[in-house]
Amino acid sequence: MSNELPSLSLEGLVVKRGGRTIIAKLGLSVAAGEVVGIVGKNGCGKSTLLMAIAGVLAPTEGRILIAGANVWGTGKQRRASRRALGYVPENADPPGFLLGGELWAMCAASRGVAGPSEALRAAMGLDELREVAIERMSLGQRRRACIGAALLGPPKLLVLDEPDNGLDAKRMTALGELILDHCAGGAGAENNSAIVATHDRDLLTRIAARIVEI
Repeated sequence: MSNELPSLSLEGLVVKRGGRTIIAKLGLSVAAGEVVGIVGKNGCGKSTLLMAIAGVLAPTEGRILIAGANVWGTGKQRRASRRALGYVPENADPPGFLLGGELWAMCAASRGVAGPSEALRAAMGLDELREVAIERMSLGQRRRACIGAALLGPPKLLVLDEPDNGLDAKRMTALGELILDHCAGGAGAENNSAIVATHDRDLLTRIAARIVEI
């Protein structure tokens, strides 16, 4: 395991929704090259936690650092954290009018990186989705398109919320291999990390995830 700056650091994190405390004083560090699996019952706060990490839902207290950049800090810090992040929310639903290729081009431009690699295109079957509008994709196809977008770069921290939704066995196997490759320094990655929220314990076993229950 690398001794460099953690890919993710949560310090005294408190997140409330609708006046109710969902995440209470959570501390967590994800080391460079590590995979962490977030597990727990439905409604326990897995998606809430990942939304806060991704900069979608503001915490009430605490700090979230991605590669040392404060997700909820100054404008410069926020931009740095977002460039280091690849995120697939639980209900990923990009604008329906976008073609698959347009989604990847837009995400690549926002991060200043290249489009999907040949390995990523093959693993998630992206070539067949390049000219298909998001609104015409099935659940599994949208999931594959969004996973492809999240892995562009590749990001320092990959955040996946229920990534298995809609994926068949072939793509689930490919997803596990992509996560392992991402965190092992393959395909141009250097000490990248992943945090995955899922009920699929088999997936977490295959990707050798450190389990964190909330």
